Order: sequence, then C-alpha cells, then structure tokens
Amino acid sequence: MSEQNNQQACVRMESVDRITKLPLVEGTWQTGKSIYDKVKDYNSITNWTMSTAESTVSKAVEVGMPYATPVVQKMEGPIKKVDGMLCSGLDFVEANVPAVKIPPGELLLQLYTSTKEYVASNPTVQTACAVVQPKFQTAKNQMEQVVETAKTTVQGAKSMVEPAMSTAKVMVEPYVQSSLEKAAALRDYGTQKIEEYMHAGAKQEQKPEAEEEKKEEGGSSAPECSDCQ
Repeated sequence: MSEQNNQQACVRMESVDRITKLPLVEGTWQTGKSIYDKVKDYNSITNWTMSTAESTVSKAVEVGMPYATPVVQKMEGPIKKVDGMLCSGLDFVEANVPAVKIPPGELLLQLYTSTKEYVASNPTVQTACAVVQPKFQTAKNQMEQVVETAKTTVQGAKSMVEPAMSTAKVMVEPYVQSSLEKAAALRDYGTQKIEEYMHAGAKQEQKPEAEEEKKEEGGSSAPECSDCQ
C-alpha cells in the first residue's frame, strides 16, 4: 500500500533518469555507495547509527507522503515542463559533447592516445623535443656527477670519522666503566645504610614497649611487705 502511495505521489522525471545513467554520474554514485557501505559495516556502532538514520528518514517520508501527495499532483504540470526543458538540454549536450556518454576509464585512455598521437605527428613538438632533450640529458649528466662527487666525499669523511670514533671509544670506555662501577657501589652503599637505619629505628620503637611489659610483670609478682599487712 505504501509503495502505491509513493508511486502516486512521485512524479517520474525522465531527465533525472537520464542524468543518473550517464557514466560519470553513475560511476560517482557507485563509488559513493561503496564508501557508504564500507563505513556502515565498519563496526556495530556505525551500522546501528546509520541503520537508525535510514529507518528514521524512511519513516518520515512515509508519514509525510499523504500530505505531500496533493501538492505534488497540483505541481505535476510545471514539473513536466521543467523535465522537458532538461531533456532538451541533455539532447544538445550529448549531440555536441559525445564524451559525456563514455565511461571515465575509456575517456582517459582516449585522451592519452590522442595526446600521444598528436605529439608524435606534430613537427613543432618534435623540433622542440629535439632541442630540449640534449639539454635535459646534459643537465642530467651534470647532476649525476654532482651526486657521485657528494657520495665520494661522504664516503671519505665516513672512512676518516669511523677510526676516530673507534679510538675515542677505546680511550673513554675504561673511564666510563669505572664511573659506572663507582656509581653502582655508591648506590649499594646508600641502600645498605638506609636499611640499617630503618632496622635500628624499628628496634628503638620496640624497646620501650618491652620495658613497659617487664615493669608490669614485675609489679604484679612482687610480694607484699609486713608493714603493709
């Protein structure tokens, strides 16, 4: 029932159908749809969000269709006139620009082939290539020489630096090792002193408690004197 109402409410426009069937527009639509499907199926959250949005829009269209149907029916005449004008414009474009009916990949291939044939058959372009190519080759050779010179310089500097670095490492390593050993010994000494201090503090805290306990035990076990009796 809802599909019949949708068909009654919607005025079919031939121009829109023709535009959507153009290779460039159709390819763009398919690419956008593919991206939308990938984003939608990325995870459960995106799937739920987009599915909810789709159902909400569908429900809104279904609810608003009975109100829109009379308006669309009244505007059917002007819409048909606009559709006819658009179809005439498309006929003109397709007649004067046949490339709009060619798929994008095929169109690019044709442009590449045409450009290549034009360059190969045009004397002016050939002359320009003949003049420019030797200069380009000369510049390329000079650049390669500069690169090779720089590469040789870097290799020479590397061969000089590496022995110096090895010598410096041999000279410095004993001092560094000694410093590391002293630092480790100092660390162990500090750790030991801290543990001794903490152990002594714990004993000092336990000593008054032990003395109080002894006093309490001595007072309770002492015999009474004869005068007190």
